[in-house]
Amino acid sequence: MSDTIAVPALGDALPDIPLTDGSGGTTRMIDAIGEHGAVVFFMRASTCPVCRAHVRELQRMSDAGLLRGARAVIVTPGGGEEAASVARRTTLRVFASGEHHRDVGLGRFLTLQHSGTFVVDGSGRVLAQRTSALPTASFSRREILRALG
Repeated sequence: MSDTIAVPALGDALPDIPLTDGSGGTTRMIDAIGEHGAVVFFMRASTCPVCRAHVRELQRMSDAGLLRGARAVIVTPGGGEEAASVARRTTLRVFASGEHHRDVGLGRFLTLQHSGTFVVDGSGRVLAQRTSALPTASFSRREILRALG
């Protein structure tokens, strides 16, 4: 795993990493995003209670129509089993990144897996991002809504 944190800057493309769903199917990040963009939340772990709370908030935002046509995409480290575990608790699109969290600047640093939220347009260009080693600081409802403006 990477010991450096190089998060895509505003205007950069979110890396088109491979993703696995809860049934073992695979896709690419750009296909998960869709043509109207997405709010992509990278969990610290599929079992992280703070990350699960962020998933519930993103679910509420999506259900209320606050995402303005953007998809909500959840990405957990690990494989299909981890994706399935999270997917059982939400109707949002859930995938696992394997070891590819590091490819979006969310590697392990000082043994802590970073988590983060990216708002991207339909081409995958980053409109807003928030990342942190502490999951409480990796999600902001206000920033998401402002980016989707």
